[in-house]
Amino acid sequence: MSASADPTESPEWEAARSEWWEQARGQLETLQKAVHGATPGSLALETIYAPMHDMAGLAGVLGYPLLGKIARGLIETLRKGANPLDDKMLMIAKAHLAALVALHAKDVRGEGGPQGLAILAKLASIHA
Repeated sequence: MSASADPTESPEWEAARSEWWEQARGQLETLQKAVHGATPGSLALETIYAPMHDMAGLAGVLGYPLLGKIARGLIETLRKGANPLDDKMLMIAKAHLAALVALHAKDVRGEGGPQGLAILAKLASIHA
């Protein structure tokens, strides 16, 4: 690895971030297709849970903490819901995935500022 004071500024770190970003794009597209094509009771929790768990862990480390928080909010909600996903859990998954896809497409790094807080609040409001 390059000898930099901040390892997140090294070419190796950027390569890892870029690789994750590309992988996440494909995963998000696949998950979005799965939830939009699902009917209540037809989609297993694990289909969404495992990739979102990975995103929740890696996104923040690689400079996307807002995406990580959205993914974490989704998995925490899914844990409390029906398996397979019922209409409410499908609606929640669709909302979270729509936010993730949009933010990912815009390459929103960091916390997202006031807009990031507003997105998190809006997503939290649909959990209730």
